[in-house]
Amino acid sequence: MLLVALLAGCFWRSYGPQAAAHADVLVAIARKGADLVANGRLTAESMPELTYPLERAVAFLEKARAHAGATPPESLTALATLTERYRDFVDALDRARREHEPHDARAELAAPLAAVEAAGARVRETLRTEGRL
Repeated sequence: MLLVALLAGCFWRSYGPQAAAHADVLVAIARKGADLVANGRLTAESMPELTYPLERAVAFLEKARAHAGATPPESLTALATLTERYRDFVDALDRARREHEPHDARAELAAPLAAVEAAGARVRETLRTEGRL
């Protein structure tokens, strides 16, 4: 039992910086993706560059949920929201890439990108409030 408690403690000691890193990467890659679409340089072959950070963030989220038990910290809920917003953004980005001219795609992606940015800021805000950053 003591070993389980110690291992859980180790996870939570590094949780804040790791959660912040996932948030920062998702926001940065979303911005990059929007720029690539707006410049007509995003292809179907480059989509894994956008989906891989989401896969890593979701894996981290699942691990954190397993350690959190019945009462997850607010920052974990914020990170889950960010991954949902990012997934929505990637879907919108792929649609914009296929259906719009580059100059129209930026306008099409403005709201989904803003949602990712706001969710990323919320993750950092909750981590600071919880004293994890």
